[in-house]
Amino acid sequence: MSDDLSGASAGHAARRAHGGRRATTVLPQAAIAPALPQVRSHLDLAEENGGAAPWCGPATLALAAGRSHAEACERLRAVAPAWYPATGPIVTAYWRDLLAVLRDCEVPYETLSLPEPRPTLLGLVRQGLEPGWYLLRVTDHFLLLRSHGFGLVALHDNRHTGVPVTYRTHGRRKVTHAARLLGGSLVQAG
Repeated sequence: MSDDLSGASAGHAARRAHGGRRATTVLPQAAIAPALPQVRSHLDLAEENGGAAPWCGPATLALAAGRSHAEACERLRAVAPAWYPATGPIVTAYWRDLLAVLRDCEVPYETLSLPEPRPTLLGLVRQGLEPGWYLLRVTDHFLLLRSHGFGLVALHDNRHTGVPVTYRTHGRRKVTHAARLLGGSLVQAG
């Protein structure tokens, strides 16, 4: 048997040398990272909140407005001081106040009219959302959706980052309020 590995034999020998797999070029993460949108995660928000998961209203507002969690809380207190505690966590936020803070932060949006009866989150997704970012209030919760079109969406909130909408990720909750973000750091990120 010859040690000459030319032609087809060379390809087989190369495969055997790599455990049956062809050698591939691996791109360094630094080459890929600039192409990916940089969206803060729920873990970033928890870190900003001293390690604890923040409440959904201020967390979602922080992501949508491109601000820190602490600044989102301070801005909520500033727009409605009678409704929020002067210190400590903001547990309950209100839709009107989130929109007021978005206006103050110069994040343009358009509110969406919703049909009666209100759709579930999965129902809204299945009806089709134009590509873009959406701030939503579902039953007892605030969240952001990143729609890629064709029913493909990613959910972002105080406990999830970029996960699909399922029954377990708030899919059965009714959508009570919706606004499409038209600008701001999320829209600019892609």
